[in-house]
Amino acid sequence: MLSPRVNSRLMSSKYSQINHHSMQVSFRPGQFGCALNIEYLGRLQITITGRFTRRTYRFNAFQPVQKVDPRDAFYLLASRRFGVAL
Repeated sequence: MLSPRVNSRLMSSKYSQINHHSMQVSFRPGQFGCALNIEYLGRLQITITGRFTRRTYRFNAFQPVQKVDPRDAFYLLASRRFGVAL
């Protein structure tokens, strides 16, 4: 299970080439409406099932940014096909 505090060092450019700036994300498990904006970096349509929540996320070139549960976001960012949208 992921820690409630996700240290962005795991998502820094050294590990995934996604972020160049240090960033810390915090959330409370079970907190209603808690989500991260995740951007799909590919060009084709992709459908992903969240590893933690089993929620289905659909990304494409016209809608590359989706709100994603932070527990699922960790795995998406680790795949290097996604980045954090500001």
